[in-house]
Amino acid sequence: MYYNQKLIITAAMAFTSCLMFSQFKTTIPLNKNVVSGKLENGLTYYILHNEEPKERASFYFVQNVGAILEEDSQDGLAHFLEHMAFNGTEHFKGKGVIKMLEKNGVSFGKEINAFTAHDETIYNISNVPVKNEKLIDSTLWVFHDWSGSLSLTNEEIDAERGVIREEWRTRRTSDFRLKKQSDQVLYKGSKYADRDVIGELDIINNFKYKELKDYYKKWYRPDLQAVIIVGDIDPVVMEKKIKSIFYKIPLDKNRAVRTYFEIPKHEGLTYGTATDKEAKNTTISLRFIKDEPLVKDSSVTRKNILGSFYNSILNNRFKEITLKNESASLGIQSYFSPISRLNTTYNITAAAKKGRLIEAYTEAYTEVERFKRYGATAAEFERTKKAFISSYDDFIKNKDKVDNDTWAGKLSDYFLTAKPFLTAQDDYNLVVGMINKLTLEDVNAFAKALQTKDNQVVLINSPESIEKELPKKEDILAVMAKIEASTLEPYNKKENNSPLIEKELTATPIKSTFAVSGIEKAKGYILANGAKVVVLPTTYSQDQILFSAFSKGGKSLVKTADLYNAEIATSLTRSSGIGNFDITALREKLSGKVAQAAPYIGENTEGFDGSSNHQDFETLLQLTYLYFEKPRFDPNIFALLKNNYQEKLNTLKKDNGRAFADTVALANSNHNARTFIFDEKFVENINFEKAQSIYKNRIRNAADFTFVFVGNITDDQIGLIQKYIGNIASDEKEKETFVNHNIEPKKGKTTVHFNRSMEIPKTTAYVNLTGAIKYSQQTAYEMYIIGELLSKRFLQTIREEEGGSYGVQVKGSLQKFPVASFDLALNFDCNPEKRDKLMEIVWKELNQLKNNPPNASDLEDIKKAMLKQREESKITNSFWSGILSAVYLYENQYLNEKDYAKIINSINAKSIQKLGAYLINNSNSVEVLMNPGPQTGK
Repeated sequence: MYYNQKLIITAAMAFTSCLMFSQFKTTIPLNKNVVSGKLENGLTYYILHNEEPKERASFYFVQNVGAILEEDSQDGLAHFLEHMAFNGTEHFKGKGVIKMLEKNGVSFGKEINAFTAHDETIYNISNVPVKNEKLIDSTLWVFHDWSGSLSLTNEEIDAERGVIREEWRTRRTSDFRLKKQSDQVLYKGSKYADRDVIGELDIINNFKYKELKDYYKKWYRPDLQAVIIVGDIDPVVMEKKIKSIFYKIPLDKNRAVRTYFEIPKHEGLTYGTATDKEAKNTTISLRFIKDEPLVKDSSVTRKNILGSFYNSILNNRFKEITLKNESASLGIQSYFSPISRLNTTYNITAAAKKGRLIEAYTEAYTEVERFKRYGATAAEFERTKKAFISSYDDFIKNKDKVDNDTWAGKLSDYFLTAKPFLTAQDDYNLVVGMINKLTLEDVNAFAKALQTKDNQVVLINSPESIEKELPKKEDILAVMAKIEASTLEPYNKKENNSPLIEKELTATPIKSTFAVSGIEKAKGYILANGAKVVVLPTTYSQDQILFSAFSKGGKSLVKTADLYNAEIATSLTRSSGIGNFDITALREKLSGKVAQAAPYIGENTEGFDGSSNHQDFETLLQLTYLYFEKPRFDPNIFALLKNNYQEKLNTLKKDNGRAFADTVALANSNHNARTFIFDEKFVENINFEKAQSIYKNRIRNAADFTFVFVGNITDDQIGLIQKYIGNIASDEKEKETFVNHNIEPKKGKTTVHFNRSMEIPKTTAYVNLTGAIKYSQQTAYEMYIIGELLSKRFLQTIREEEGGSYGVQVKGSLQKFPVASFDLALNFDCNPEKRDKLMEIVWKELNQLKNNPPNASDLEDIKKAMLKQREESKITNSFWSGILSAVYLYENQYLNEKDYAKIINSINAKSIQKLGAYLINNSNSVEVLMNPGPQTGK
């Protein structure tokens, strides 16, 4: 959610000591465009005018409190309270908050949400239409009530216990359990070791009502709260509203002190392991715990920049290592991460191949030591500097397209941790100014000072089955000592300074032009080689061009026996590089360029997705040309991919998620031989030559492709399209389409229930209705609406009334190719003891589609949300790129805003019930349940 300025300013690194209970501060002035203040009761507010999107505003309610402030008897109640904010307040009874907002097209879950962390709780109501003053006032009154007027009725608390229980169950994944074990080592001696935010079931099930109310009264108070409003609003008017609505909220004179909790310092290295039966791989991390600076001044910004340079250079070296098949590592990464309000860590993490953990750690630590000893090279430094400045140049050109939620997130950080928040231009001037003054010696000095002998932590995560094979603390220390005492050679690498394309190309003629029906500004061209090009110049983003290309065929034209190789064909070439550049040299060549393109081979289509800025548009075209004309296929990369696939297979038998997904895929295809399953057969059957052949067969012939460009393209750049796209080999006589392999469930109902061993018992359920249907755009919209209607019903019946699941995901869709058909799919996790009752509700609600009209109010809310979303999307390049793809790939008619609204408004309860009846009467169904127990089936 929060804006990350691409390559730079990662998690803040700390070198100054902290005092307990201190407030965070910054010496860098707040963005001058922010209207801010603090009421007498302590409530802080920040208001910023921003027009992305126009006529919308995002409202954030930030609490400087979280799970870390709970008493032991309240473990999990900070998160529980977050849920209760949507279950009744002084001015919005019951589900009144959600109902009021959804009546105005603001959707729960998508635009109305919240999260709880150790140190904060943040609520957001996003994309609120600003022309509706009553809605703006109501949204502020929601915040007013969240501040101190939650209902917290006993009945609502008890009803929510079931929802929290199921969230607890859903979130108790292998990764969660591993982290919980690791936290006992990382946070040893700190309260953070005792809080995982969601809490324990015993407390969730049995806490007294007073415990929750006590936490609320103690910590939800104005001096720890901020109201943040960013959007197309008048800040002065909004400030007056805030003052009039929030000033009466009382502040207790005898309030508790908001404390901050330290992680105790320790000498040397602390070591710990975490294991789990369902763990997918083995990783080792070396972490250096550091203090977070209380005062965020320009020196902290400079250290952050140095840290970003360091990580970028080191991670590029790590990528080189892991691209060698003999490497013991699947991946290595260097990064900084905050772990508490007062602490951050510098981390080196390596994922190891089977049985090679010590070797992987040796590889990682050797490169860290090499960097510490010899530093970066001049070429690495200049390349990184160029890339970072280019990233910031791209940011400043598109600063007007930074959305409301991004700025609101940055203001949340400013309130909570005093992270500086400047205007885009001031931020650019500060950071780029610092980058321009950096020297290679600065980066190398930073590398030497980064690691410390004390406050080190080594954490290993692994499958439980290899627990006895894991190295001991003394083994890790021996590796580090050996490397530190060894003779290492400085990093040295030959630079490839060749041009991307050595061949001289000239622009080919435009054979003809065509209009795009309904989109006047779009221009169509047929090039001399038969390539179809569609260009839509826009000014929605100051410096963005989106690219897509597509052709019909895809994997449907690949023989069944060769499908395994179709799965890896584009991965192989994307990992091998293009032209005269292997993947490492290509990355170096593209440093400082804002351009990327990647080929894909889908089920029924093949093509490209890409983007660039205006300046690097030619680079985007060069990449596309080379992926057609000069793809690389590196046998060493193929061997590496195959080895990595084999590593994944080693833990596949423990992966319940994979087992469930495979079972669903086989049921939906009636075990069709063309169903892709990642298993031993896949690894055994992939072949280097066949993968090459499939790629060359699918990514070829420009005359069979449509190339779509949307963004700030100028007329003079059409010549570049003629130069590169126009020179791709083609055969206008050869046009392909897809083949329908009739992949569908068997007739009637398919039921697959199977058991899997689980650490935390849960049932995972999936239901899908599918069948043939006549395609129309109105029917496609109606299918989407049916999915949304069911989501609302299941939110009420399964989540709220039964407390049976954290949430039911429902999606209704219509597809045109390879044959017109509908899909209505849903899935959820639940308590196995409630499985049968919940499945009864599922099938009852599905059958209601046929028997009863939908709730009129729910239908209107969904339609309003769709119209609102269309209004917000129509000023984005991604919207128009999708529209043009729909027109030229799926042969849909473009609907202007008026026509779209006419269709949506014509949809009514009668048409939805009619379609619902058709779905029930003409569908084949699939029901898959994965239950805990002795393992059966997948």
